Amino acid sequence: MRVSLYIPSLLLVGFLLAMPQLGLVAEEGFPSMTAPESTNEVIKLSDAGISPPTLEMKREDGIVLFLNDTPDSLLTMELAFGKHATHCASENLKIGDDGIIRSIAPIAPKDFATTCFHDPGTYSYTIFGLKQAPKGLKGSIVVK
Repeated sequence: MRVSLYIPSLLLVGFLLAMPQLGLVAEEGFPSMTAPESTNEVIKLSDAGISPPTLEMKREDGIVLFLNDTPDSLLTMELAFGKHATHCASENLKIGDDGIIRSIAPIAPKDFATTCFHDPGTYSYTIFGLKQAPKGLKGSIVVK
């Protein structure tokens, strides 16, 4: 019998036995996998305006939810991505070849639109349909 065939198995057993001493096992006995802490960010669109008007977020946060918190306004939006990469937007938003994400359907009251941000930078957007600003209200998202 060849001892060399057992060496990989013995090394694996040794590694598994050493995991607790190396700090590689979480309390439940599973390998420790630390992911960056992230939160989904929310921008509220109301009759009072945009809150917050400038959202600062970490790159790990990734997703921003634009919530129509008005009682009766149908809102649309344009968000400038420029040359930054994007590949996700909710079904009521369309990513244009010109680097701008636009509403293809109004965002109804108590409904929302989402998009994700993968690159650091500043992204400007305009919300249309708020009573206080019929020509549009501008905001920005800063990804660090």
